[in-house]
Amino acid sequence: MTEYWVSQGNKWCDFCKIYIANNPLSIRTHELGQRHKDNVAKRLATMRKESAAREKEQKAAARALKEIETKAERSYQKDLASFQRVDTSTGLDSNKKKTDEAQCSAATTNENGAASKSKGGPAPGLVISTPLNPTRAVKGKPSSVAVNKRKRDDGKAKAISKEEAQALKAREAARKRMEEREKPFMGLYKSY
Repeated sequence: MTEYWVSQGNKWCDFCKIYIANNPLSIRTHELGQRHKDNVAKRLATMRKESAAREKEQKAAARALKEIETKAERSYQKDLASFQRVDTSTGLDSNKKKTDEAQCSAATTNENGAASKSKGGPAPGLVISTPLNPTRAVKGKPSSVAVNKRKRDDGKAKAISKEEAQALKAREAARKRMEEREKPFMGLYKSY
């Protein structure tokens, strides 16, 4: 078997951003050097600072989120109290309120009968069963594009200039030439 020379190559030091010879003696000498030790210390210090800043941001975001949730809870309780005041003042009977709550809870269950992942339970207040946008098409009806409502054809021929007529004629001639050229390839390949 013939032996051949193989280059050892260089090793990249990620801390110092330099190449060193790829042999144990050079690597050990570099890692024991003061320059490498200083660069490792700098990298660790920046990692600690970044970690502390990231942790501080996360704590601030968690605190802000908690404040938002408490404000939302207070607002919800205030709305609920005002709704109950309106409910008693308008004289809605309790059966109507119970059926609305039952409809809300039925709306939060999926087709398997399991409750959805919403944590709040049924929505407070009356449930609106009519669509909010009466002009929106009902499901199953074809769209206006499919029915060709948007395209208005008056039946009148447009007045086109000579240049446009020549361009249309040239386009049609090119289309026919392409069809003639491609006709032999239209599904007539024989695979045997």
